[in-house]
Amino acid sequence: MKLTINSVEQNFPAGKKLIDLVNQVREANKDNPVLKSLIEKTGKDHITFTHNRRVVKPSEYDSIELKDGDEIRWMLPYAGG
Repeated sequence: MKLTINSVEQNFPAGKKLIDLVNQVREANKDNPVLKSLIEKTGKDHITFTHNRRVVKPSEYDSIELKDGDEIRWMLPYAGG
């Protein structure tokens, strides 16, 4: 199945859930200094995920089954000032 992740089309096996992708993104970015600092200070990475343009709460990650053509985006928190 094809998914669009941060505007890049990628192939994934059918039957994947959003939590699988969330874990994959977290693993790939575990050395990011911003995330390391956030985890040290707050215990969370604060990455925001959207599924077909809808912000997904962390409690919903496990309940969303991905389908062909879905669009997933993830964003790091930013500091305003």
